[in-house]
Amino acid sequence: MGGYLFYSVADKEQDAIFSDTKLRWGEFQAERYIRKLHDHLSLLCDNKALWRRVPGRLTEKAGIRETVYVSRFERHYIFFRQLPSGRLGVMSLLHVQMDIPDRLAKDLQIALRERH
Repeated sequence: MGGYLFYSVADKEQDAIFSDTKLRWGEFQAERYIRKLHDHLSLLCDNKALWRRVPGRLTEKAGIRETVYVSRFERHYIFFRQLPSGRLGVMSLLHVQMDIPDRLAKDLQIALRERH
């Protein structure tokens, strides 16, 4: 597979994860967490067996007909889809304690307005 890319909403969430982690645990830990997140994304690119399909009831709320997948990485869920190029399109990064259905619907709607 050809790697991964971030939709703008997921890229902003990645920045927020870094900032929040840095504020709480320091820059070293923030950099480490983001590096491990990217390692996990690379692993997903190479191993479809790790992909879990997001239930239709969650994507339908956003009016999404495309297949969206999820993988858990430590304290976050990574929501993504496979792009026509074969790459992963990272659509959302949500903390496990967030209101996942509402945030996911908003993030997916924003992401799918972008061209990738």
